[in-house]
Amino acid sequence: MASAAKYAHEEAAESERPLRVCAEAGRKCVRNIQQYTILSVEWLALVDSLKQLSRLVQLEARMPANSKVGQAQGRNTDSDGTLWDQEAHENAIRILVEEAKVNLCLRMMHDYKVWQYDPARRSQTIQQALSTYEFNQTQLDQKCSTFEESLGVLLAKAFQHVETLQLMDIPMLIEHLAFVFTQCQGRDPCFPPAHSKIQETLVTFYFSSLMKHAEELNNKELLAKTKEHNLVQLAVHHVLNVKTECPDEVRQSAAEGFAALADNEDFRTEWQEFFADENGQLCRDKKMRFMLLDDHIVQEILKNQPEKKRDLRPLTDFFNTIRRAYGES
Repeated sequence: MASAAKYAHEEAAESERPLRVCAEAGRKCVRNIQQYTILSVEWLALVDSLKQLSRLVQLEARMPANSKVGQAQGRNTDSDGTLWDQEAHENAIRILVEEAKVNLCLRMMHDYKVWQYDPARRSQTIQQALSTYEFNQTQLDQKCSTFEESLGVLLAKAFQHVETLQLMDIPMLIEHLAFVFTQCQGRDPCFPPAHSKIQETLVTFYFSSLMKHAEELNNKELLAKTKEHNLVQLAVHHVLNVKTECPDEVRQSAAEGFAALADNEDFRTEWQEFFADENGQLCRDKKMRFMLLDDHIVQEILKNQPEKKRDLRPLTDFFNTIRRAYGES
């Protein structure tokens, strides 16, 4: 009996070894996260840590769920659990939250996008790096891509958890979303490929996560900030502007985000304010653009995935509310 127990203990310890290794590597990478000047020596080293951390996240996603967690005493069995007691393995994201690095990561991403959208500043920085390091243009571009994609995935995974958003600077997140959505306007309506992890793709997932968890945050402040930055209309424009190239998972994430917004109790009592013009009057252009979501996004999803009807019901009901408000059948 004692021998069997010993072997069982050793087997369990051995099975948990990959998790411990991942956790140790993840914590080391997370603690390397600091804000540095773009393309500085320190920034280039940071890119390697972010790349390793994003790989750890992908590795953990492929690990079998820990079914024993669901049997823990006192755990809420009506939910998938929190970031700390879920069956899925997300140690890297948990460490990112525990080390209070998520706000810093968002600030780093925002500063990077401001830099990237400024061609003159970006060109000057790259030329200086080319004259300083033994890198060519292609290698520097790859470093920039790795930074954006690795950090972007970490943020997307983190924002899926309400515990992360409860510790976030929500106004900063809303400002970042509005900034990227706005920068995309007027550009060629060419959506990145489905596998792309750049911000122009991922901001839709950020928006969706924010809307899904809004009522568990400071909902009134969040909605006020959303209205101030015209975020709903910017998100609508972003998705519709690329409707023909928009990857399915982006369409679905956008629809789920809008459905969560439509189901938001505070939003339902003041939705007209989100469709007002500068004079406070209901703007038909905003209404017409929003209603395009029904034909171009929602109905397309339901045609291919009719099982999503229940999930999107708040949004389809909201479309009917808008029609009635504007005297339409």
